[in-house]
Amino acid sequence: MRKWKVLIVDDEFRIGMLIKKLIHWEEFQLECLDVVDNGERAFDVIQSDQCPDIVITDIRMPKVSGLELIEMTRAKNKKIKFVVVSGYKEFEYAHQALQYGVEDYLLKPISEVELNRVMKKIATELGAYWRGVIETEKMQRTVSESRHIIKRDFLKNIIETQDEMNEEDSSIVLEGEIYRGIDIKLDYVDYNKRDKKQDRLTISRIEEIVEGILKADAKEVLTCEKENLHLYCLFNYDYSKSKQIRNSINDILSEIKGYLLGFEQYEVTIGVGKERTEFGEIRFSIKEAHRAVGNRIKNGVGRLIYAEGIPYDARAKEGFLEEAWKEQLKSAVESYSPDRIEQLINQSYGTYMTSDEGDFSGCYDLAEELVNCFFEFVELHQEETERERKQILSNCQHCYTIRDLKQFLKNSLGGFVRESKEAAEAESVKPIRQAQKYVEEHYGEKIVLEDLAEIVGLNPVYFSVLFKKETGINFSMYLVNVRMEKAKELLCNTNETVAAIGDKVGYKDSRYFSQIFTKQVGIKPVLYRKLHS
Repeated sequence: MRKWKVLIVDDEFRIGMLIKKLIHWEEFQLECLDVVDNGERAFDVIQSDQCPDIVITDIRMPKVSGLELIEMTRAKNKKIKFVVVSGYKEFEYAHQALQYGVEDYLLKPISEVELNRVMKKIATELGAYWRGVIETEKMQRTVSESRHIIKRDFLKNIIETQDEMNEEDSSIVLEGEIYRGIDIKLDYVDYNKRDKKQDRLTISRIEEIVEGILKADAKEVLTCEKENLHLYCLFNYDYSKSKQIRNSINDILSEIKGYLLGFEQYEVTIGVGKERTEFGEIRFSIKEAHRAVGNRIKNGVGRLIYAEGIPYDARAKEGFLEEAWKEQLKSAVESYSPDRIEQLINQSYGTYMTSDEGDFSGCYDLAEELVNCFFEFVELHQEETERERKQILSNCQHCYTIRDLKQFLKNSLGGFVRESKEAAEAESVKPIRQAQKYVEEHYGEKIVLEDLAEIVGLNPVYFSVLFKKETGINFSMYLVNVRMEKAKELLCNTNETVAAIGDKVGYKDSRYFSQIFTKQVGIKPVLYRKLHS
């Protein structure tokens, strides 16, 4: 809670100190700023940064009296509560002081009860006033924030809705004769180094720059942030201000670029929509601004790009990719062919790479269609896949050259295919690894391919083919090899009989075991033991 600062002024310093001693400081949330013995020094304190809230002053003092101190303070428009102290003979002075608007007067000798009654009254009034100020400021902030939200949502609705706009239904009154939209686009220099906190601070500062520059000439300024660091602005002004507004847009770009000099992570470009005179055409100016800023991919960043002169490209509405192309992409995805995907990306951007005229904002629309089409053909529609798709689309919006956009698409989609292929291969190998582990642990038992295929969840025929593909030998031979290796270990490291060893590795018939061992190893079990024990 705030404490109220009190300055005590009396040319008899001991009386000033007595007043200080008598006041119940903590009870009334008061603190002593100083005790001084003349009006000149008191006025210096009043004019300083440590200006008091309450001054208790003697009436009669040399050089600058209490009345003169009050008069000088009032001339400076200082809102200070004064309490005057006087002797009985100076009552007329005290009465005159009341005409200056002092809060109260006290007679000497000072009564502790009377002094604290006055201080309590003043502290209560100050507290009530301060709470009123805080409430007023809070209300003003609430109104301001509410208006900002209404304006932001109004602009957001203009951008997103396709319904016809009607001025009578609008919650915002736009009084100017002309409507114009701009799209301020920030691009990451390196989209791998995102900093959401810095993004938020930067967008807020840009909003301040826009509103600060346009407020002189625009009737109304609305701003709305959208994903991928687009800041849309709509402003309304009179015909007479058209030239000034154009200059203001130049100033906005210059000031934003100046602000961004302190950072290394952003490039800025501003797309400017055409002037519109009908309320229902507001959205067209906003969309034109968006198309204009999309042409930075050809014209370069760090500039103003006006919608005038950019031809309309119907493909953005109808779609860029033909069915035959989509079928080729599907085939490339299903066959896990990153090379083919790269060829298709090159093919799709061929016109943009060789042309110097047109609406190059279509590069971003094409990228979006291409990415969405790609992920339609990806079999695993899991949460991670959806996050990957959204991240790729977002990063596309921060590529500001066609070459970079193409390369990013190749790296992202080609990389996804490579990872998918590795994952698919790992998935196909998994049952084989499971089968090998089972054989390692149960080689002494009866193991039939059909039973093992059922254990790993595969069709026996497919399991047999897959096993040979992954290991290079058929399953029956693999089982024999495992059993023979185990038999070698037992022959070298134990004194068990050949028959007992054969039984342990899955052969109940010792003669058959000996035959198999001899065939596989090249010598009989007994001789193998002699040679290696």
